Amino acid sequence: MEKRNIFDKIPSDLTLESFEQIGGNDKILIERIVSKAHVTPEGQWYDQDRSEWVMVLKGEAKLQFEQGERVHMKAGDHVDIAAHCKHRVTWTSPETETLWLAVHY
Repeated sequence: MEKRNIFDKIPSDLTLESFEQIGGNDKILIERIVSKAHVTPEGQWYDQDRSEWVMVLKGEAKLQFEQGERVHMKAGDHVDIAAHCKHRVTWTSPETETLWLAVHY
């Protein structure tokens, strides 16, 4: 068993958003996402086959849902997004990394 810390080894080059699977199995995916000024490209939406529970552990982000709802997330905030609920990231902090914990189920 290897002990790890979700706050360790944050990539220094965040030209691209970082996605790292940190757990799961054939039914559940647990990942760490690191963003810094990353957004979903204009006109694109996430439309996922599985539900996603996501929490911001550090930093801030803003989500927009296709129905128009907007959610400003800060450290400790989490949302449960149903499968096929179209959503996008409209802002992540440019000053510091936004660290997400996402569980796809």
